[in-house]
Amino acid sequence: MSHKRVLIDISDLNINIENPRFEMVGNQREAIKTMIEDQGDKLSKLADDITNAGLNPGDPIFIVKHEKQEKQYNVVEGNRRVTALKLLENPDLIPEKNKSILTKFKKLSERYSKSPIEKVPCILFEEEKDAEHWIELKHTGQNDGIGTVGWDAQQKARFDERVKGTSSYALQIIDFLQKEASVDSELKKNLSKVKSSSLQRLATDPDFRRVSGIDIKDGKVVTRYEPSEVAKPLSKAANDLLRKDFTVKDIYYKDDRLNYLETFKKTDLPDKTQELSGNWELISTTRPEKADPTKAKSKKSKSLISKRHTIIPKSTIIPISQPRLNKIYHELKDLDLRDFENSGAIAFRVFIELSMDSYTEKYPVSGVTNNSKLSHKLKSVATDLETKGILDKHKLKGAYTAATMKDSIFSIDTFNAFVHNKDFHPDAEQLKKNWDNLEIFFVKLWELI
Repeated sequence: MSHKRVLIDISDLNINIENPRFEMVGNQREAIKTMIEDQGDKLSKLADDITNAGLNPGDPIFIVKHEKQEKQYNVVEGNRRVTALKLLENPDLIPEKNKSILTKFKKLSERYSKSPIEKVPCILFEEEKDAEHWIELKHTGQNDGIGTVGWDAQQKARFDERVKGTSSYALQIIDFLQKEASVDSELKKNLSKVKSSSLQRLATDPDFRRVSGIDIKDGKVVTRYEPSEVAKPLSKAANDLLRKDFTVKDIYYKDDRLNYLETFKKTDLPDKTQELSGNWELISTTRPEKADPTKAKSKKSKSLISKRHTIIPKSTIIPISQPRLNKIYHELKDLDLRDFENSGAIAFRVFIELSMDSYTEKYPVSGVTNNSKLSHKLKSVATDLETKGILDKHKLKGAYTAATMKDSIFSIDTFNAFVHNKDFHPDAEQLKKNWDNLEIFFVKLWELI
């Protein structure tokens, strides 16, 4: 396979009239015309890159001597690049009917003319058959490792990190899990197989970040939790992405990701008592001190009542183990109150009562039976949570108000009226406010159940 490196003038290079990209043509002009038809805008994008960066020095053009014309060469590999160069030198080779491409090449030609490529690096083969092996390897895939093995998403991300100084959120998470001592060794062995594009999709979702205890600051993944705590939800996500039955379709849309977050159990979530005094970067080697619980300030969540049309926000995540209640819970996240305020109100009341029954079935409360009034059940369960030190009276205010203040729009009496009073109409805004006042109560309740 005799060959040598040479520099050839672009005018001495001929497009292959038997190019595998298209049927054989009769002459150079037809070859260029057919290449334009076949490649379209890809050709102008290639020309733009050549104008900006030049030709790839690691990928020379393969040529053989022309069978008749002296000092002329036929291109056997690199016909797209040679065509782009010829059109940059002479855009008028482009037929008028290809106006869009012609316009682009005329603009590119003006830039190219300021710094044209005088000589093209080529590999000159004695015969075309001597080049066939290399051409086949380049265009027919990996060939069991003999050909070019393309990068996966993780490898591309690592290249960007080294060359551009940027690291994807997914790669930061993968590197953290690889170094974190609490992460299962079996998962660490398989982290290179995690689909980083899917993990990136999760990391860019604010609801996933909220549930997993991470955030994004200046392009860095940060957290306020102990490494072993934040590793729990991130490990679950990585393990799920490694499953054969788990595809990008499971997390492609916002609703898909919200449904996915419902699969997180309490053991998959960070222990909020392990919060630190400040944020730290997952790729950092230092950790801030633990937060002083006596100085912790409670953060008030911003209400988005007016912007949503469901009783329960779609971003709320409560793993509910009881199948029927879980279905009602999801219906309350989907029912549009603009059309179904009555259905929503009744389903909400059912959800409250069955939640109380589920709690007292697992944790019997003195004086409460299935036949007790809902207001009594609610007050008794709230009192039980306060007595056990699970929630304080401030976080239970919504439950106590609903249970004891009969004239309140948030009361159980109001809920009863939705069901039994034909003249009493539910109000969408009140229903949403009711949920917001009770959400922390239900979150903790179902954590315990």
